[in-house]
Parts: sequence; structure tokens; C-alpha cells
Amino acid sequence: MVKRVVIAEDEFFTREGISRLISADPQFEVIGTANQGEEAISLVKSLNPDALLLDIRMPPGIDGIEVIRRLRADGQQLAILALTNESRSIKAAEAAGANGYVPKEKHQMLIPALMCVTHTPGKIFINPDHSQAYLDLVAQVEAANLTESEREVWQYLAYRNEEIARRVHKAPGRIRNIVTELYFKLDIPKTGEFSQRFIATEMARSLGILKEPERDYCNEDS
Repeated sequence: MVKRVVIAEDEFFTREGISRLISADPQFEVIGTANQGEEAISLVKSLNPDALLLDIRMPPGIDGIEVIRRLRADGQQLAILALTNESRSIKAAEAAGANGYVPKEKHQMLIPALMCVTHTPGKIFINPDHSQAYLDLVAQVEAANLTESEREVWQYLAYRNEEIARRVHKAPGRIRNIVTELYFKLDIPKTGEFSQRFIATEMARSLGILKEPERDYCNEDS
């Protein structure tokens, strides 16, 4: 039986991309989309879907956590998957009654997650990539209160500072200062087996935000 899905996501291109991905699988049918929390609740009540893919942050109006609370309080038993990367939101969504979560950048997990929660009523989808260590890392980054510039530079930390400067349009000296501040905010010690840069780079890679340098590969035909 085809499972019917509603998608609630405020960003148009993200919403359309998820919709196309889900619709391409014959197991699922997207029967409605919403860009605000109140609209998501209305669609669920009127369309009676099997599952709701729900972005947690959807300004203005109520957020995804409140959507989950209201739907569960109304007796709605559909499967709800939260779309979020924030550890606090993950825990709040689970407490409100979500059946699991999928990181917003991990669209390849959507189909397996939907299969899990729609084929067995009440089942919880556990993200295989996100252990408690991952959630602790997310919480650490949230507590660091990084600026937009620091987050941007962090994504390119696998590159040399000169290349980062070129990509983000800042002076090399400014990049060095940002990197130093990044180490401080992320509480990365100067002493230890690994360098601060290595640790910060691996943290970004674990979170899925690292932009890897392009590499040239050889093959037998080259």
C-alpha cells in the first residue's frame, strides 16, 4: 500500500527537493506541502496522511515542536519525522512525540526513515550516524555561539588559509584571526596528540559541513 506523506518546510527549494525525492519512490505519495506550522496542522487534519516530515524551525508562527504537541494532543497517530540538526530540537521533538529525526542535509536518509516509521506503527527511527557523541558535539557547537564568518571559515578548514581567504573574500591575516578564535570558542586545546586544526577539521567533517578540497585521481586509462 502506498503511504501518504505531508511535508512541512518553510524553505521553498528544500521543500520542493524533498517532495521530488519522496514522489520518485513508488512506496510514497506526497499529498500536501506546507510552509508554516498552522498550515501543517490543518493539512494533517484534513488529509489524514500516514506521515509528516516536519521542519522544526518555520517562522513566523508556531514551530515544529508545537506542531507535534498539538497533533499528539488531538489524538493524531500518524508518524512524524523531525527535520533538524540541533540537539535541543532533537530532544524536544522526541519528548513531544516525534517518531525520530533526519538531519536536514541528509536527504538520502528520508526514504529509509519513512519506511521504518510508516510500515510499523509507533516505531522510532534511530539515525545510525548520530550517536550520543554526535549529539554532544552538536550541543558543544551550539554553545560556542559561532559567528557567521567563523562558521563559513570552519567549513573550509581543510584548505590552506590562503585558499580560504580567496573563497570567502577576506584577507589572509583576517582568516588566521578567525581560525584562532574558532579554536578558542570550540574549546580545542593547544596541547595534545593532534593539532588544533586537525581536531577542528574532523569536528566539521563529523557534522557533515566540511567542504573537502577537490582531488585529481589517476586510473589505468589515463
